[in-house]
Amino acid sequence: MNGLPIPHMRPRASIITRLVIGFAFLVLVLAAAAVLAVWGLQRSRDDLRRSEQSFVQLETVRTIEAAFDRYLLGEIARRLGGGGDPAESVAAAELRGTLLIYRRQIGAEIATATSDAERDAERSEMIRAAALSDLFETIEAQAMLDRTRGPVFDATEAARIFLDEIVALRDDAFRAVIFEVLADERSEAEAAFAGLAETRVVLIWAGFGLAMLLLVSVAVFALLLHRGLMRPIRALASSVQSFGAGDKSARAPAGMPGEFSLLADGFNQMATRLAGEQSRLQDQVSARTAELETANAELTRIDRSRREFFANISHELRTPVTVLLGEAQIARAAKGEAPLREALERVAASGGFLRRRLDDLMRLARSEDGQLSLTLAAADLTEIAASAVTMATSYAEANEITLDADLPSPPLWANCDAEALRQALLALIDNAIKFTPPGGVVSVSLAKAPDAAVLSVADTGTGIEGDPSQLFDRYAQDSTGRQAGGTGLGLAIAKWIAEQHGGRISGSNRASGGAEFQVEVPL
Repeated sequence: MNGLPIPHMRPRASIITRLVIGFAFLVLVLAAAAVLAVWGLQRSRDDLRRSEQSFVQLETVRTIEAAFDRYLLGEIARRLGGGGDPAESVAAAELRGTLLIYRRQIGAEIATATSDAERDAERSEMIRAAALSDLFETIEAQAMLDRTRGPVFDATEAARIFLDEIVALRDDAFRAVIFEVLADERSEAEAAFAGLAETRVVLIWAGFGLAMLLLVSVAVFALLLHRGLMRPIRALASSVQSFGAGDKSARAPAGMPGEFSLLADGFNQMATRLAGEQSRLQDQVSARTAELETANAELTRIDRSRREFFANISHELRTPVTVLLGEAQIARAAKGEAPLREALERVAASGGFLRRRLDDLMRLARSEDGQLSLTLAAADLTEIAASAVTMATSYAEANEITLDADLPSPPLWANCDAEALRQALLALIDNAIKFTPPGGVVSVSLAKAPDAAVLSVADTGTGIEGDPSQLFDRYAQDSTGRQAGGTGLGLAIAKWIAEQHGGRISGSNRASGGAEFQVEVPL
């Protein structure tokens, strides 16, 4: 036996060393996966925190803007209601509180900032927040002094002073800062979402790399370990490969032997975290989208309510004005003293003017709702202009204005809506009378151009301030119009009617003084 050769046996220590090396390798892979998962979770958490802070501040800034609008409207209402009260309004207190909340939010963001760049950005926001507070406090301080000027003052003039002298450029500055803050917060939210997308890409590629690394380790273990270990290794390799290929529902099977169960649990936790983070981000995006849709629906509802208000007030006021006109006509026909008849003439003229303004309101409401359309038919423009002059004569006489008409004798026919065109011409005549001093002259003329008929209304009044084209915007007026107490609707209605006929309207100052408006109607 001593002469027989002893078979070569691999030392046991060599197997242990290989197992240790193999297990050490697996530990490194798991550690890398854990580091990757922790890094991804932390970075995602930071980006989510930034996006949530941006959305909260967006909502706060929107609240500030709305509170500022309510404050301005409240101050105007206080002046129109008589003024003289130095006490701070509820709207002012609400706006001051909202500005304080906004500054505290920024202070909290500065305290939780994770980088110098982020802290510098938040400090810039704090500067803008302080600017908003300073602008508001300046307006409120001057508004308080303005409110204490005394119990007797002109309400309209007080409101104008508040808008032109106290608010003035500060309103533009306030809204400019609001716009900058909104733009910055949107940029921060977009940057946060971009960071989340970048993290997701890094995690996918890193996970794929770890999967490939695990595949290599499985091949090494297949050469070194016993055949009985190949089944759990293959199961793990299959799960990792599926997850790396994009199947986020892939998980390692349960009940694997020994330390393989730890490896499977670690993989499953990592996969669950990645899938959960992605699902949570999708839920947040869906929630924000739903909030935006809700806000848009609310704006639509408010706009619809505004249009319903115009329609309702027109219907409610039209009936009593009609009764007023009827009573005035009856009294005017009765036998009585001349002063009474003259007074009734003025009542009838004013009532006719008020009714035309109500017609303007009703036509505006219907045009905005899309319920109003013109009915075009052949009509005599000369007759339309003459009837408009007749209807406006009483109003002109009540204002001591001479109303002249230069209309052609032969009929001038056009395809138009006679009632609508008469309303447009009446709006121009009423506007001219309103801005012409007593003793002045308002001239109405009709002329034929090559392809259109031109209806002109000229006056000897104060003329037009600024850009004439802006007067045709709804509710737009120059300072003279505001002093005269107009609504700014007549010219807007006239423009709408002219455009519905395929024509156009224009206004200009006359060289001899006063203004002239022209409506061109295609022939």
